[in-house]
Amino acid sequence: MARGTESRGRNAGRHVSYNYKDAFKGIELSGSEAEAEEHDAGEAVEEEEPDDFVPPAEDDVSDEFVADDPDEVEEEEEEEEEELIVSTKAPGDILRAKSITVERRNSTLDTAPTTPVRSGKTKSLRATGLTGVRCVGTPGVAGARYIPLGANTPGATTNRQRAVGEWREGGQESRLRNLFGPTGEDLRPVFDAKKTWLSQMTLPSRSFKHLAPSPYVTEETRAKDTRNVRQWYANVGRAAFAHGQKTVQMDEEQAQPYLKNPGPESLDLLMGALKNQRIFSIEKGRYMSAAVPFGSDSKRNGWLFFLGSRIQDVHWAPNQHGTTQYLAVIVEQEDMTAKKHKRFRNPKAPAFTATSPFPASIQIWAFDSTKSGTMSEQKEPRLALVLCTDWGAPKAIQWWPIGAEDSIEPDQDGVVRLGLLAGIWSDGRLRILDVSLRGSKTGSSNTQYMHYTEAALELAFRDPPSTDKAGNQVEKLRTLPSCLCWLSPTTIAVGTASGNIAIWTLTHRGMFPPPNRPDAEKPRPPPWFLKQLADTYVVTVSSGYPSRPQFLSLTTADGFARLIDLRAPVADCISSLRGRTIVHSQAWHEHTQSFVMLDEYYLLKHSTLRRYNQAIYTFRTDSTLTTVATSPVHPAVLVGSSDGSVAASNGLCKIMNSKDIPWSLMWFKHEWRRPVLHGDADDAGPVVQSDRSSGGKLASPDDPGVVSRPLTRITEGYRPVQTSMQYPDASKRHKDGAKYITLFEENSAATRVAWNPSLKCGTWAVAGMQSGMLRVEDLGV
Repeated sequence: MARGTESRGRNAGRHVSYNYKDAFKGIELSGSEAEAEEHDAGEAVEEEEPDDFVPPAEDDVSDEFVADDPDEVEEEEEEEEEELIVSTKAPGDILRAKSITVERRNSTLDTAPTTPVRSGKTKSLRATGLTGVRCVGTPGVAGARYIPLGANTPGATTNRQRAVGEWREGGQESRLRNLFGPTGEDLRPVFDAKKTWLSQMTLPSRSFKHLAPSPYVTEETRAKDTRNVRQWYANVGRAAFAHGQKTVQMDEEQAQPYLKNPGPESLDLLMGALKNQRIFSIEKGRYMSAAVPFGSDSKRNGWLFFLGSRIQDVHWAPNQHGTTQYLAVIVEQEDMTAKKHKRFRNPKAPAFTATSPFPASIQIWAFDSTKSGTMSEQKEPRLALVLCTDWGAPKAIQWWPIGAEDSIEPDQDGVVRLGLLAGIWSDGRLRILDVSLRGSKTGSSNTQYMHYTEAALELAFRDPPSTDKAGNQVEKLRTLPSCLCWLSPTTIAVGTASGNIAIWTLTHRGMFPPPNRPDAEKPRPPPWFLKQLADTYVVTVSSGYPSRPQFLSLTTADGFARLIDLRAPVADCISSLRGRTIVHSQAWHEHTQSFVMLDEYYLLKHSTLRRYNQAIYTFRTDSTLTTVATSPVHPAVLVGSSDGSVAASNGLCKIMNSKDIPWSLMWFKHEWRRPVLHGDADDAGPVVQSDRSSGGKLASPDDPGVVSRPLTRITEGYRPVQTSMQYPDASKRHKDGAKYITLFEENSAATRVAWNPSLKCGTWAVAGMQSGMLRVEDLGV
């Protein structure tokens, strides 16, 4: 009796609070596993299985389920001895064996036994000592079978076979429970993501179900969010923005001051097959097909733009089912009339000081797609709209995550409503604009220029008004907004230069003036959330939207990254290990439930919600990482580097299995060199003047102007490689106690990358460079 009591206590201590059967419900098996499941489904089950599975203890030599009567225990042990005896070979012979030998008295079987129904009469897997087998189903549960790992076994390979039931008792189970949660509700979407995207090594695939929404958000939740935001916009939002927003139509000549930037008027580009590269010249504001340098047989489906100066930010407008996709682009601009300071000699510290208003713009380019969602080769891209403002240079932009309609098409009035665009301008204010343009069913390529003189929603961090010596009220800014992100379609979070995080929600009262009072003063709504979460400049802020919008990750200039829960921002807050470089780019990776951010020494890390302070590295390059982007419809991560390389990788495999070595594929590499001034070569004009109908012209390499001007080279066609987290070459690691750090030309660096968030066109990618070059291409395979 004492023995039975002791066993009951031991088994009760092992009881877990979640149901393995529910956690792995719906997982599809293949090969011999599916056949075994079908075979076992027809077998009779003697006893009803309990709801919860009790995993065996690691330190128990004998692990058995307890019978109610001690006498029954002895009888059961005698019965088991008569039924099953495992071969008593030496341990070395067992390890070398391809399959196990199961003996019954007076008989030998060639196949592994079928596991009996889990009950008080059955010993566990650990007690039997079976090795060299694969378990199909849950060990100890009715219907589970053991298949020998022989060479002739259907579906078996020379590698170790890891069926679902086998890894549940190993390190894989513990890893996924620690990263994603212990319950079936936590683990089920993990396996949905694994089943859908684990075979997708680098670039996204267009095959069936390889572009899909997040498995962590139910269809009902997505439909509810979409319905609520569209109902608010139709009933309140559209009228509120139309009432408070002031716009004026401009012509091309009037808009030219808003498009000026300090970049050169043309770009010389060396591109093509490695043994047959040619030089092309692209004028500012023009483009050329990415397939032209490779001949008529090229299947590249993309475009190259030259916009003059550094690409500050890029962002796709959400358009799920529309035939035209819209890309908002910010090109670095500066006040042409202001005093020019040398680098690091500006006494006003631009990151902490607002600039005076000057003309600038945001360009919106339109790209046509086919019915299948690929980028159209027949229709050229066009500059559809230019947003002209007098608020200084735009620093960052983001479209709202859910559009007003599934398809952005002209309405009955001929207006194309792109939706809400939030942006930060250098005058120290955050503004949200309702962007629209006049549509044309004929596909007209005429660019529209819209001058925004006043925004319906202008948010700033102001000090209380004071009075100057002349008695006039003076209003000063307390701090500047530095970064932004949408927490939902109607809630936006803003980071500041002083370490504060502020959140506004558009549906709250007081955000817009009353519609029945046209002359009412524009309100200045305070944020409903304002807290000092850092001691210095907030560089980036990112939300776990759509599945975890309550979590907010921010990186600051002190080298730390912080994760907070908005439901309890003081209590639920954690910091990562301090880095030696500033993390100036991060993104939420929905498929691994982690924040992807740049790390020091050329590494990309995933910081999961449950292990935020422990980085999981999934990518390495040969230069400092500068930008990263993720997609809500596939797990591929796009990464840009300071040497101009842009690569794609899938970190899902590394998260699922720590021993897996992830693959990466370089999309292209962009290199820039400064002018070579020697001999009598002068600064010459463009090699070939381009007209509006053609973006790129073939240039002569013998022209002296090519040598005296900057030159850009693009190489591509790289093979996918497995990325190790350590340098294979010992010479690149250390020398005399110091690490090698290579410096590259500033204009070579990739500054911004982005994926199209639409389900239909989710394989479209964009990369912007410091030199002013922009590449947009469909990377679907």
